This record gives sequence, C-alpha cells and structure tokens, in this order.
Amino acid sequence: MPPRPMSELRDSGLLWLINRVVFHPRGYALALHVNSGTGEITGWELLGAGRELWVMEPPEDDNFERAEATLREASN
Repeated sequence: MPPRPMSELRDSGLLWLINRVVFHPRGYALALHVNSGTGEITGWELLGAGRELWVMEPPEDDNFERAEATLREASN
C-alpha cells in the first residue's frame, strides 16, 4: 500500500480507531490541526487530562466500517 497523506487519517476511520481504542479509555483524545484552506495537517494535539473517559456519541458504525475497510485494503 503506498503512503497516504496525513489528511486521510480522519476519512479512513483510523483516527477514530486510534482514539477509541488507545486514547479515549485513558481520558485523552488525539486531535489533528487542519489548514481549512488546503486540508493539510499542520500538527496534532493530545487533549484531555487523563481523568475522565471520552465518550463518542452513537452511531459509531460508519467510523468502524471505514476503519475496517482501510485495514482490509492494507492487508491485500
């Protein structure tokens, strides 16, 4: 699989997966800073203080399906 731009991290569902599995249960969230004009990711930030769990609002099915599709594509 060729390298993909960082801007696709959200659309691929992988940002959701990383947050859902790694950061949210620990009270953090990985946030990307995106240039609104170009769509380029200009940085990232770890949000939260590690005291309270982050909870995603349902439905999460679309995010899960996008992440699964990305992982299936990578395994081919």
